[in-house]
This record gives sequence, C-alpha cells and structure tokens, in this order.
Amino acid sequence: MKKIVSIVLSMMLLVVVLSACVHNKVYGTVVVSPEKYEQISSDKVLIKDTIKELKKFNSENPETEKAVIKSVNKMIDKGSKNMLSKDSKQFKQLLGNDASGVKGIVKNAYEHQRGFDDDLSGRIRDNMLSAIRLMTRSITKNENDQTKIYKQILKDTEADQNLYQIGGNE
Repeated sequence: MKKIVSIVLSMMLLVVVLSACVHNKVYGTVVVSPEKYEQISSDKVLIKDTIKELKKFNSENPETEKAVIKSVNKMIDKGSKNMLSKDSKQFKQLLGNDASGVKGIVKNAYEHQRGFDDDLSGRIRDNMLSAIRLMTRSITKNENDQTKIYKQILKDTEADQNLYQIGGNE
C-alpha cells in the first residue's frame, strides 16, 4: 500500500511540475504567462516591420511613405492592446500624426521632399524607443521586469542599432 501511495504521489508531483513548466514562459529572465509571451512575440514583429519600413523611407518615393504609415498604424492598433488608457494615449502620441509623432515626421518629410536629417532621425529613434518601453508596461507592472523585457526586446529586434540607420536611404 505504501508503495502505491508513493508512486501516486510521485506521479502527481511530476504532473504538477510539468504543467508549471508548460504553462508559463520565460522572457528576459521574467516569467510571463503564455498570453503575455505571445504578445511579446507579436510586438517584436511589429517593431521589426516598422523599423524596416523606416529604414527604406525615401522622401521622393510615395510608396515608401505609404509603407511607413501603414506599418506605424499597425503598430498603433496592435501594440496598444492591453495598455492602460494613459499609456495608450502617450503611445499613440509618440507614433501618431502630431508634428512630433513618427507619422507626422514622416508625412512632413515626404511633403517637403526632404530626408531624415540627424535631428529627425533622433526624434524618430527616441519616439520608437519610448513606444517600445510603453509596450512593456502592458506586459507587467513591475518596473524591474519591464526593464528586463525592454532590454531583451531591444536585443532580439536589434532596434537600437537599426534605428541609427534610419535616413540612410536618401
């Protein structure tokens, strides 16, 4: 009888341990739920796509302007999910049509047929990095965990390095 109880308890312990391993994921040394892990994965794709389009931008080619706007719109729509309303508003402002927003900067550069100088590239870079930082706030409320996730996203997407290459396509 003791042998059976011992085997059953061992099996139950094994099931609990395996279910815990399957249930949660680790990203940037932070344990997150599968839903949050999926959100991180989709956010990384949005970030990569937007930066790729920004790098291709040419103020004399209307297709590149449309591609950037489309990509930024997608990032605004999908990237602001699960954000607090205050964070969502700031996120949309950083990426939006305001003169200081990414879309506003791109539209203005296209309308005046000027490329991204160092000032415009720097503003886009700052806005994108701030927007990425806000995306991590919807994943966890812990600031230390947000920082770990932010750093891992930057590493995985190479966003920091790639944002320095914006404006080289003129």
